[in-house]
Amino acid sequence: MKKNFYYIWKVLQFAWRANGLYVSVKIFTDVYTATLYPLIQMILLARVIDLLVENMLLENLLWIGAAYTSASLLNYYLANYDGLKQPYFQNKMEFYLDSVITQKLSQLDPATFEKAKFQNSLAQLNGTIGVMVMLQERLSGLINAIVKVIAAGIILFPLFPIFIPLIVIATLPAYFVADRYRVKLFPYFITKRAKVRRVITYIYNLLSSDSTSKEAAIFKTGSVMQQKISQVKKGYFIPFNKISERGVYLQFLSTFLQLAAFLYAQYLLLLSVLRHVVSIGQFTLYFQQIMNLAYGVENILGMYSSISMRVDTVEAFFQFLEIESMIKPNPHPIPFPEKKDQGIEIAFRNVSFHYPKQDRDILHDFNLTMHPGEKIAIVGENGAGKTTLIKLLLRFYDVTEGELLINGINIKELDLNEWHKKVGALFQDFIKYQFTFKDNIAFGDLDKKPDESLLRTAMKQSGADTYFGTLPKGFDQIVGKMFDEGIDLSGGQWQKLALARAFFRNAPILILDEPTSAIDAKAEYEIFENVQKLQKDKTVIIISHRFSTVRNADRILVLDEGKIVEEGNHEKLMKKKGLYAELFELQAKGYK
Repeated sequence: MKKNFYYIWKVLQFAWRANGLYVSVKIFTDVYTATLYPLIQMILLARVIDLLVENMLLENLLWIGAAYTSASLLNYYLANYDGLKQPYFQNKMEFYLDSVITQKLSQLDPATFEKAKFQNSLAQLNGTIGVMVMLQERLSGLINAIVKVIAAGIILFPLFPIFIPLIVIATLPAYFVADRYRVKLFPYFITKRAKVRRVITYIYNLLSSDSTSKEAAIFKTGSVMQQKISQVKKGYFIPFNKISERGVYLQFLSTFLQLAAFLYAQYLLLLSVLRHVVSIGQFTLYFQQIMNLAYGVENILGMYSSISMRVDTVEAFFQFLEIESMIKPNPHPIPFPEKKDQGIEIAFRNVSFHYPKQDRDILHDFNLTMHPGEKIAIVGENGAGKTTLIKLLLRFYDVTEGELLINGINIKELDLNEWHKKVGALFQDFIKYQFTFKDNIAFGDLDKKPDESLLRTAMKQSGADTYFGTLPKGFDQIVGKMFDEGIDLSGGQWQKLALARAFFRNAPILILDEPTSAIDAKAEYEIFENVQKLQKDKTVIIISHRFSTVRNADRILVLDEGKIVEEGNHEKLMKKKGLYAELFELQAKGYK
């Protein structure tokens, strides 16, 4: 119970941040329209009936009419306000929770995203927003039911104190039956349903996305996909139906005791009328309050049971918010060690590294110094440790042993945000921002004002200016096909746009991690030629499988099983006739 109320309070805090005073207004509106207003109506009606019997209605008609009119106007206003504003505030709550999740994701590091535990937590967020909104509704319903029971108890207790324990005890069997089946059915509304939706969404994407729809059309896999959806639905609906059918019968049987208690209470009430203990007007009021007591007790137990079932889902949301990045920033970082007119020197000193929960070292006793302004190419077969090297350099992971020095200072001692500002990067899986052409470049440096002259300079350096003139809206043109009026780009055009983003940062270090695997060799050669010509004063680190594009690097490092096995320029390595020469010749044969 303590856990339930703890998370109820947490949800209320989030609701208040999203919608402020409306949270209290919503609860009051639900209580007033569902309980207080009907109670006022019944009290006034009972009084009217008694005054009619006593032939005194005219003398009291004015205050009764005023009271009824005032209560009704308030009810109509609150009901209309809630009916019109609830969708607005509900969407505000949902978007607020979306923004909280987005903010949390933006605070985490790449190493955290690669953890299976994190991905599981992320998957559990599916449907959580709707559950939290629903929990708020259930809480409002619980408060309303409590007020209903309290109001009925105050009215009934003086004359019929037995009614309260009688109704409560009679309601318990129905509650236990309903609670049992709520627990069994709830997964079919959240986790099991989410699994079905994931399969259906995946198949929708297979049949409709640009990258997969062509193959689906050729191989005519639509009917097979429909069969798979039917199989998944069958596995979902058959047990769902069995549980719900069994619950209907038991729930129906358990309500007999409730009905018996209700009828007995009304029998006692009727006897009181016949014995002139209760007036005709009071009879109508007490009759209604017995019903309110029964419904109220049932709703208290039902709402609490419903909240309890949803708490685990809500708990997963708050556990997600408590996830911390694997890389801990230094609370007292050393100012970045600038060396005037000397650039940045990077040194790996006896570095060993293995990924979490793995024993095999990706890099072992690794040593390397990168001098300011040097153009370095890193080559090697898959799994050699090339991309891992970049992850360590960007401090997406910390080294297991040894140290990584930036101008002689351990990278762990530096402000990570300041270090990242010194680096421009273009990765193999770079982002294709489905926003404006301007945004795609300007995102490279959010601290810099995106003046058109700076944007054009970055475009020219990357080669994106060669097709810029074909865009109808220029810098304001939405690129990609996700949104209306968007224009898709070719692989090479996207590549040049992403490279312009890296150039826009104008950082002293440029990293190109297999960024051109999706384009042809000629386009790749042109891109690297631009890098060589236009980034003369910068350190450039290139990782590529295509040896022909890295041959002009100042230094080529050949990695194998986490170690540098060969090092030198292209001519030196070819004369050596080692692994580099072997791999170069193999690729060269493929182009003949």
